[in-house]
Amino acid sequence: MAAKFPADDRICDLLVSRATEGLEPAEQEELNQLTANYPDLDPDELDRVAASLAVSGLRIEPMPATLRARIEADAQAWFAHRDVPRAASAPAAVVTQLPVRPRPVTAWGGWFAAAAALVLAVTGWLQVDRLNEDRSVLAARHAALEASVTRLERSLGDKEAELSALQASPPAQLLAALEGRPETRVLPWSATDDPAAGGAAGAVVWNGAEQAGLMRFRGLQPNDPATSQYQLWIFDAERDDRFPVDGGVFDVPPDADEVWVPIRARLPVGEAVLFAITVEPPGGVVVSSRERIALVAQPEA
Repeated sequence: MAAKFPADDRICDLLVSRATEGLEPAEQEELNQLTANYPDLDPDELDRVAASLAVSGLRIEPMPATLRARIEADAQAWFAHRDVPRAASAPAAVVTQLPVRPRPVTAWGGWFAAAAALVLAVTGWLQVDRLNEDRSVLAARHAALEASVTRLERSLGDKEAELSALQASPPAQLLAALEGRPETRVLPWSATDDPAAGGAAGAVVWNGAEQAGLMRFRGLQPNDPATSQYQLWIFDAERDDRFPVDGGVFDVPPDADEVWVPIRARLPVGEAVLFAITVEPPGGVVVSSRERIALVAQPEA
Protein backbone atom coordinates (compact mmCIF):
# COMPACT_ATOMS: atom_id res chain seq x y z
CA MET A 1 0.00 0.00 0.00
CA ALA A 2 1.36 3.43 -0.86
CA ALA A 3 2.33 5.75 1.93
CA LYS A 4 -0.18 8.38 2.96
CA PHE A 5 0.45 11.64 1.14
CA PRO A 6 1.60 14.37 3.57
CA ALA A 7 -0.80 17.21 4.28
CA ASP A 8 1.80 19.76 3.26
CA ASP A 9 0.45 22.63 1.11
CA ARG A 10 3.92 23.67 0.02
CA ILE A 11 4.72 20.21 -1.37
CA CYS A 12 1.41 20.25 -3.24
CA ASP A 13 2.12 23.69 -4.73
CA LEU A 14 5.61 22.69 -5.83
CA LEU A 15 4.39 19.43 -7.39
CA VAL A 16 1.66 21.22 -9.35
CA SER A 17 4.11 23.90 -10.53
CA ARG A 18 6.57 21.21 -11.61
CA ALA A 19 3.86 19.34 -13.54
CA THR A 20 2.55 22.41 -15.34
CA GLU A 21 5.35 24.93 -15.79
CA GLY A 22 8.57 23.56 -14.27
CA LEU A 23 10.56 24.66 -11.23
CA GLU A 24 13.46 27.01 -10.70
CA PRO A 25 16.64 25.40 -9.24
CA ALA A 26 15.90 26.87 -5.81
CA GLU A 27 12.34 25.50 -5.90
CA GLN A 28 13.58 22.08 -6.98
CA GLU A 29 16.04 22.03 -4.08
CA GLU A 30 13.24 23.02 -1.69
CA LEU A 31 11.06 20.19 -3.02
CA ASN A 32 13.91 17.69 -2.57
CA GLN A 33 14.35 18.77 1.04
CA LEU A 34 10.63 18.62 1.82
CA THR A 35 10.12 15.17 0.31
CA ALA A 36 13.21 13.88 2.11
CA ASN A 37 11.17 14.16 5.31
CA TYR A 38 8.98 11.34 4.01
CA PRO A 39 11.37 8.44 3.23
CA ASP A 40 8.52 5.94 2.93
CA LEU A 41 6.62 7.97 0.34
CA ASP A 42 6.42 6.29 -3.06
CA PRO A 43 7.67 8.75 -5.75
CA ASP A 44 5.08 7.31 -8.14
CA GLU A 45 2.44 8.39 -5.66
CA LEU A 46 3.89 11.92 -5.74
CA ASP A 47 3.67 11.94 -9.52
CA ARG A 48 0.10 10.70 -9.53
CA VAL A 49 -0.94 13.31 -6.98
CA ALA A 50 0.81 16.02 -9.00
CA ALA A 51 -1.08 14.99 -12.10
CA SER A 52 -4.37 14.95 -10.17
CA LEU A 53 -3.71 18.36 -8.65
CA ALA A 54 -2.72 19.81 -12.00
CA VAL A 55 -6.01 18.90 -13.63
CA SER A 56 -8.30 19.30 -10.61
CA GLY A 57 -8.64 23.05 -11.15
CA LEU A 58 -9.96 22.66 -14.68
CA ARG A 59 -13.64 22.58 -15.50
CA ILE A 60 -13.63 19.22 -17.24
CA GLU A 61 -16.37 18.63 -19.70
CA PRO A 62 -17.15 15.35 -21.48
CA MET A 63 -14.16 14.48 -23.66
CA PRO A 64 -14.61 13.14 -27.18
CA ALA A 65 -14.31 9.35 -27.26
CA THR A 66 -11.53 9.46 -29.86
CA LEU A 67 -9.37 11.78 -27.73
CA ARG A 68 -9.96 9.69 -24.58
CA ALA A 69 -9.04 6.45 -26.41
CA ARG A 70 -5.84 7.99 -27.80
CA ILE A 71 -4.71 9.26 -24.38
CA GLU A 72 -5.47 5.93 -22.70
CA ALA A 73 -3.61 4.02 -25.41
CA ASP A 74 -0.55 6.29 -25.10
CA ALA A 75 -0.57 5.91 -21.32
CA GLN A 76 -0.82 2.11 -21.46
CA ALA A 77 2.01 1.91 -23.99
CA TRP A 78 4.24 4.15 -21.88
CA PHE A 79 3.62 2.23 -18.62
CA ALA A 80 4.09 -1.10 -20.36
CA HIS A 81 7.46 0.11 -21.62
CA ARG A 82 8.48 1.38 -18.16
CA ASP A 83 7.40 -1.79 -16.32
CA VAL A 84 9.32 -4.31 -18.46
CA PRO A 85 12.93 -3.56 -17.25
CA ARG A 86 11.91 -3.49 -13.61
CA ALA A 87 10.06 -6.81 -13.79
CA ALA A 88 13.01 -8.49 -15.54
CA SER A 89 15.70 -7.13 -13.20
CA ALA A 90 14.81 -9.27 -10.18
CA PRO A 91 12.34 -11.95 -9.03
CA ALA A 92 9.11 -10.72 -7.56
CA ALA A 93 9.98 -12.06 -4.10
CA VAL A 94 13.22 -10.11 -4.00
CA VAL A 95 11.60 -6.91 -5.22
CA THR A 96 8.95 -7.00 -2.52
CA GLN A 97 11.64 -7.28 0.15
CA LEU A 98 13.60 -4.25 -1.02
CA PRO A 99 13.13 -1.14 1.13
CA VAL A 100 11.23 1.74 -0.44
CA ARG A 101 13.49 4.71 -1.06
CA PRO A 102 12.87 7.95 -2.95
CA ARG A 103 14.13 7.68 -6.49
CA PRO A 104 16.26 10.43 -7.99
CA VAL A 105 14.44 13.53 -9.17
CA THR A 106 15.19 12.66 -12.77
CA ALA A 107 13.07 9.52 -12.43
CA TRP A 108 9.97 11.63 -11.87
CA GLY A 109 10.01 13.05 -15.39
CA GLY A 110 7.82 10.33 -16.87
CA TRP A 111 4.88 10.89 -14.60
CA PHE A 112 5.15 14.64 -14.87
CA ALA A 113 5.43 14.41 -18.64
CA ALA A 114 2.29 12.28 -18.75
CA ALA A 115 0.47 14.69 -16.44
CA ALA A 116 1.59 17.69 -18.49
CA ALA A 117 0.52 15.98 -21.73
CA LEU A 118 -2.88 15.25 -20.22
CA VAL A 119 -3.28 18.83 -19.03
CA LEU A 120 -2.30 20.21 -22.44
CA ALA A 121 -4.61 17.79 -24.26
CA VAL A 122 -7.61 18.58 -22.06
CA THR A 123 -6.92 22.33 -22.08
CA GLY A 124 -6.49 22.37 -25.85
CA TRP A 125 -9.70 20.43 -26.37
CA LEU A 126 -11.62 22.74 -24.04
CA GLN A 127 -10.32 25.83 -25.87
CA VAL A 128 -11.32 24.41 -29.26
CA ASP A 129 -14.72 23.42 -27.88
CA ARG A 130 -15.33 26.89 -26.45
CA LEU A 131 -14.16 28.54 -29.68
CA ASN A 132 -16.60 26.42 -31.68
CA GLU A 133 -19.35 27.27 -29.20
CA ASP A 134 -18.59 31.01 -29.49
CA ARG A 135 -18.64 30.75 -33.27
CA SER A 136 -22.00 28.98 -33.16
CA VAL A 137 -23.45 31.68 -30.88
CA LEU A 138 -22.13 34.47 -33.13
CA ALA A 139 -23.46 32.75 -36.23
CA ALA A 140 -26.89 32.39 -34.61
CA ARG A 141 -26.92 36.04 -33.56
CA HIS A 142 -25.83 37.14 -37.03
CA ALA A 143 -28.60 35.09 -38.64
CA ALA A 144 -31.16 36.52 -36.21
CA LEU A 145 -29.97 40.08 -36.93
CA GLU A 146 -30.17 39.54 -40.68
CA ALA A 147 -33.68 38.16 -40.30
CA SER A 148 -34.71 41.19 -38.22
CA VAL A 149 -33.25 43.60 -40.78
CA THR A 150 -35.05 41.76 -43.59
CA ARG A 151 -38.36 41.94 -41.71
CA LEU A 152 -37.83 45.64 -41.01
CA GLU A 153 -37.01 46.39 -44.65
CA ARG A 154 -40.11 44.51 -45.77
CA SER A 155 -42.23 46.33 -43.20
CA LEU A 156 -40.87 49.72 -44.27
CA GLY A 157 -41.37 48.83 -47.90
CA ASP A 158 -44.95 47.75 -47.25
CA LYS A 159 -45.58 50.91 -45.22
CA GLU A 160 -44.15 53.13 -47.95
CA ALA A 161 -46.21 51.38 -50.62
CA GLU A 162 -49.35 51.69 -48.47
CA LEU A 163 -48.69 55.39 -47.88
CA SER A 164 -48.08 56.04 -51.58
CA ALA A 165 -51.27 54.23 -52.47
CA LEU A 166 -53.18 56.14 -49.80
CA GLN A 167 -51.89 59.52 -50.97
CA ALA A 168 -52.64 58.67 -54.59
CA SER A 169 -56.23 57.71 -53.78
CA PRO A 170 -59.07 59.90 -55.06
CA PRO A 171 -60.09 62.53 -52.49
CA ALA A 172 -63.32 60.76 -51.52
CA GLN A 173 -61.52 57.44 -50.98
CA LEU A 174 -58.67 59.10 -49.06
CA LEU A 175 -61.15 60.94 -46.85
CA ALA A 176 -63.02 57.72 -46.10
CA ALA A 177 -59.76 55.94 -45.20
CA LEU A 178 -58.59 58.69 -42.85
CA GLU A 179 -61.91 59.35 -41.15
CA GLY A 180 -62.01 55.83 -39.76
CA ARG A 181 -58.67 56.09 -37.95
CA PRO A 182 -58.27 57.36 -34.35
CA GLU A 183 -55.19 59.49 -35.14
CA THR A 184 -57.05 61.59 -37.72
CA ARG A 185 -57.72 65.23 -36.83
CA VAL A 186 -60.07 67.63 -38.61
CA LEU A 187 -59.05 71.30 -38.23
CA PRO A 188 -61.22 74.12 -39.67
CA TRP A 189 -59.65 76.90 -41.73
CA SER A 190 -59.62 80.47 -40.51
CA ALA A 191 -59.49 83.20 -43.17
CA THR A 192 -57.16 86.20 -42.93
CA ASP A 193 -57.50 89.68 -44.39
CA ASP A 194 -55.62 88.68 -47.55
CA PRO A 195 -57.70 89.30 -50.73
CA ALA A 196 -57.22 85.68 -51.81
CA ALA A 197 -59.10 84.42 -48.77
CA GLY A 198 -62.38 86.15 -49.67
CA GLY A 199 -64.16 84.68 -46.66
CA ALA A 200 -63.04 81.14 -47.52
CA ALA A 201 -63.79 78.19 -45.24
CA GLY A 202 -63.15 74.48 -45.12
CA ALA A 203 -60.93 72.16 -43.10
CA VAL A 204 -57.71 70.20 -42.95
CA VAL A 205 -57.93 66.43 -42.46
CA TRP A 206 -54.57 65.13 -41.19
CA ASN A 207 -53.30 61.79 -39.83
CA GLY A 208 -49.82 62.06 -38.37
CA ALA A 209 -49.38 58.31 -37.99
CA GLU A 210 -50.04 57.78 -41.69
CA GLN A 211 -48.37 61.05 -42.76
CA ALA A 212 -51.35 61.61 -45.02
CA GLY A 213 -54.15 64.12 -45.30
CA LEU A 214 -56.18 66.38 -47.53
CA MET A 215 -57.68 69.87 -47.54
CA ARG A 216 -61.17 71.09 -48.37
CA PHE A 217 -61.82 74.65 -49.50
CA ARG A 218 -64.96 76.71 -50.10
CA GLY A 219 -64.81 80.31 -51.26
CA LEU A 220 -61.00 80.43 -51.83
CA GLN A 221 -60.33 82.78 -54.74
CA PRO A 222 -59.31 81.15 -58.05
CA ASN A 223 -55.70 81.78 -59.08
CA ASP A 224 -53.91 82.18 -62.38
CA PRO A 225 -51.17 79.49 -62.42
CA ALA A 226 -49.08 81.71 -64.69
CA THR A 227 -48.78 84.40 -62.02
CA SER A 228 -49.28 82.72 -58.64
CA GLN A 229 -50.11 79.49 -56.83
CA TYR A 230 -51.24 78.48 -53.39
CA GLN A 231 -48.78 76.62 -51.16
CA LEU A 232 -49.34 74.67 -47.93
CA TRP A 233 -46.93 74.90 -44.99
CA ILE A 234 -46.99 72.53 -42.01
CA PHE A 235 -45.41 73.84 -38.83
CA ASP A 236 -43.88 70.99 -36.84
CA ALA A 237 -43.32 71.18 -33.07
CA GLU A 238 -40.11 69.21 -33.61
CA ARG A 239 -38.68 71.68 -36.15
CA ASP A 240 -37.60 75.31 -36.22
CA ASP A 241 -40.57 77.62 -36.91
CA ARG A 242 -38.49 79.39 -39.55
CA PHE A 243 -38.49 76.24 -41.68
CA PRO A 244 -41.96 74.64 -41.84
CA VAL A 245 -42.53 71.54 -43.97
CA ASP A 246 -43.59 72.19 -47.56
CA GLY A 247 -47.00 70.56 -48.10
CA GLY A 248 -47.17 71.14 -51.86
CA VAL A 249 -48.60 73.72 -54.27
CA PHE A 250 -52.08 73.69 -55.80
CA ASP A 251 -54.51 75.73 -57.86
CA VAL A 252 -58.15 76.75 -57.46
CA PRO A 253 -59.91 76.65 -60.82
CA PRO A 254 -62.50 79.27 -61.79
CA ASP A 255 -66.13 78.65 -60.83
CA ALA A 256 -65.13 75.86 -58.41
CA ASP A 257 -67.72 75.45 -55.68
CA GLU A 258 -65.58 73.15 -53.56
CA VAL A 259 -61.94 72.07 -53.92
CA TRP A 260 -60.28 68.98 -52.40
CA VAL A 261 -56.46 68.92 -52.37
CA PRO A 262 -54.30 66.00 -51.13
CA ILE A 263 -51.44 67.00 -48.82
CA ARG A 264 -47.97 66.23 -50.26
CA ALA A 265 -45.59 66.73 -47.33
CA ARG A 266 -41.99 66.87 -48.55
CA LEU A 267 -40.60 65.76 -45.16
CA PRO A 268 -41.91 63.64 -42.27
CA VAL A 269 -44.00 65.66 -39.81
CA GLY A 270 -43.58 64.86 -36.11
CA GLU A 271 -46.31 66.94 -34.48
CA ALA A 272 -48.28 69.32 -36.65
CA VAL A 273 -49.18 72.46 -34.69
CA LEU A 274 -50.19 74.81 -37.52
CA PHE A 275 -51.25 74.61 -41.18
CA ALA A 276 -50.95 77.75 -43.31
CA ILE A 277 -51.84 78.58 -46.93
CA THR A 278 -49.71 81.22 -48.60
CA VAL A 279 -49.80 82.86 -52.02
CA GLU A 280 -46.48 82.27 -53.83
CA PRO A 281 -44.94 82.59 -57.31
CA PRO A 282 -45.65 79.75 -59.79
CA GLY A 283 -44.05 76.50 -58.65
CA GLY A 284 -43.89 77.62 -55.03
CA VAL A 285 -40.83 78.53 -52.96
CA VAL A 286 -38.40 76.75 -50.66
CA VAL A 287 -38.73 79.32 -47.89
CA SER A 288 -41.80 81.55 -47.77
CA SER A 289 -41.59 85.24 -46.98
CA ARG A 290 -45.09 84.85 -45.46
CA GLU A 291 -46.11 88.21 -46.89
CA ARG A 292 -49.41 86.74 -48.06
CA ILE A 293 -51.07 84.23 -45.74
CA ALA A 294 -54.62 83.42 -46.81
CA LEU A 295 -55.73 80.67 -44.40
CA VAL A 296 -54.54 79.04 -41.18
CA ALA A 297 -55.68 76.01 -39.16
CA GLN A 298 -54.38 74.73 -35.86
CA PRO A 299 -55.40 72.38 -33.07
CA GLU A 300 -57.14 73.86 -30.09
CA ALA A 301 -54.82 74.61 -27.16
